[in-house]
Amino acid sequence: MKTTLTTLLLSALVLVGCMDNLSDLTSPDVQITPQSNSPNWLILPDDLTNYLDSTTQFSSSKLIRGNVGGNIILNVSIPRPGHPLGDFQIYAKIRVEKNSFPADEHRMFTITVDSDYLVFDITPSANTLIKPIKVTARVEGIDVSDINPETFSFISIGDNGEILETTNEQLIVDYDENMVMVLNAWIDPLAIVNILPDSRYGWIRYR
Repeated sequence: MKTTLTTLLLSALVLVGCMDNLSDLTSPDVQITPQSNSPNWLILPDDLTNYLDSTTQFSSSKLIRGNVGGNIILNVSIPRPGHPLGDFQIYAKIRVEKNSFPADEHRMFTITVDSDYLVFDITPSANTLIKPIKVTARVEGIDVSDINPETFSFISIGDNGEILETTNEQLIVDYDENMVMVLNAWIDPLAIVNILPDSRYGWIRYR
């Protein structure tokens, strides 16, 4: 009996000690830093607006027939005489494969560059199609000195803002030419369950 009481007493002491430790973990004094889910997009140059004029368009559209397919091309070149990073250029090609939607339908596709980030908004959303769209894009005249190729990627945004890694043929950071490029990036349309108003693609640096 004495042995049993001793064992119970020791067990109680251990339980109290564990509860004290648990109390420390859940104490208001313990700071928990939430992880941000927002992508760390590459940004457009801060001084770019100094070189724009009223004719500069960061959007391009094309009417595409289902049984034909086609490309939407965006090509913007902004001279910046004497700028240390050179002229700013942005090129994007969106490939819509034939039979990605009903053959006799015509759909207007639009690609637009975000006003702050190196992000392409594409409408209609890629997950309204049967086949994936393919994105090829190149940007020159940006500061790439702090880009680490190991934490650099070209992604799309899915349901609830989650990051979807693209499959691509090539992802390039050129430090001599101040340039980033991606070749034929795509995601499976089935990766996004809900119908979104548009598709977002762009370069990010993982934190």
